[in-house]
Amino acid sequence: MKLAEAMNTYNPALLEIKRRGYEISLELTEDGLTISTWKAMRNNIEVFGFNPLSLLGLIVIADQYGENWRQVDTGNLYDEILEQ
Repeated sequence: MKLAEAMNTYNPALLEIKRRGYEISLELTEDGLTISTWKAMRNNIEVFGFNPLSLLGLIVIADQYGENWRQVDTGNLYDEILEQ
């Protein structure tokens, strides 16, 4: 299987967000013509992303680690991968 970020993955991402109990809304630019941010809310959790895929990724982090997501010991995986 191959899977890549593209608009045809947005609906499965949105379905998973809804399955996790989040309400989804959009924030538009001042002219009201362009989406500036996707927003998902559940209870006291608010998550913002640039598209449904980034929104889902952030929701996974919020659901997995909660309020203490910043304290998760990840090392510096980003730099380690860039150095490879």
